[in-house]
Amino acid sequence: MKKFWNVLGQILGFLTIVLYAFLYTDAQFGFGIPSNIMDYLILARQFAALAVAAIVGMEFVSGKKLFAFIYILILAIIVIFMFFPTLGESLVSMLNTII
Repeated sequence: MKKFWNVLGQILGFLTIVLYAFLYTDAQFGFGIPSNIMDYLILARQFAALAVAAIVGMEFVSGKKLFAFIYILILAIIVIFMFFPTLGESLVSMLNTII
């Protein structure tokens, strides 16, 4: 399983660097790409960085069941709060009323 995460991380890491290079080059020279496509590429850049970090972490905890469980739990919390930011705000306000 570790080899799978290694190969996947290498491929995604390479593609992320290519995306970063393309976006920075476009910012300097302006290739004339429509703004809606650029918005999707910028969004992909943000998620790609998180995906590379998640895959490298999965490679690290591969074969260690307890650490893998804790890591996946932390990753799930990050992804949930990323897609549902109001959930984080409501949880913080709920905790503040309890305390």
